[in-house]
Amino acid sequence: MSEKFNNSATDIDLNSPNSISRALKPEYWDIAEEDYRVNPENLPYADPDKYAARLYNFKAAPLNKKFSLSYYDDHIDPRQQRLVNVAVTPLEYNLILRSLNPRALGNIAISRTLTAQPLDNPDDRFAAGERAAIYAYENKLGAMIDYREGSIIPDIKKINRLIEATKYPGLARGREMRMRLDMGWILNHVIEDMFSALKSQKNWTDEQQDLARTTTFRRIFFETEDNQHITYFRNLMGVNRSWLLRKQALVNDRVNSINRIIND
Repeated sequence: MSEKFNNSATDIDLNSPNSISRALKPEYWDIAEEDYRVNPENLPYADPDKYAARLYNFKAAPLNKKFSLSYYDDHIDPRQQRLVNVAVTPLEYNLILRSLNPRALGNIAISRTLTAQPLDNPDDRFAAGERAAIYAYENKLGAMIDYREGSIIPDIKKINRLIEATKYPGLARGREMRMRLDMGWILNHVIEDMFSALKSQKNWTDEQQDLARTTTFRRIFFETEDNQHITYFRNLMGVNRSWLLRKQALVNDRVNSINRIIND
């Protein structure tokens, strides 16, 4: 995906202070308002709370099953487990262990191995199956840990910095380089991941997804009366942080369950 939000200015001191109010100006990203015109009636549909309702919930009814995963959250009271449903992107759906029962992954690996390599000796069959299962567990475990440490946690840290910056939007928060990198990543990748997940959950067409994207960025950059765009951005970041934290909890759940099997 090409990065639409890319500040390519060369006459800026990358060590100079920067503020969130400056980074939320359309001229900072060289974008034009005519590219973000929408029917005013569409603006409420880009409300962060409406997005949140399709990104995660605590109801028995799942989200769109095709691209959502679940885990049991019992950190408040182990006696009162609640099922948390989390929307994921297509990439995450293939990367994160889908089943609440991780042994299913090992059983599939065993079945495939024994089908491809039929062995007469029962001990050989058992050993081959065990090796296949352990390999499958360790491969999935490594991929999930890498994704958590290399993507989910860094994104949460970026969002935390930006939310903190919105509390005093005119105050310089860090250097130009940090603000530019954080904002560019959030606009081009984190928010796009959100739209990728929402497209599956809401069964959007490409045109509907484009409209939601345009409306959202309209509210981020051009609905500026009384600094409402800053409030909107802070709320949108809050929803994305909550979503990422639940994806982190989802990965933690799967990592812990696989570790229990490996160490059993």
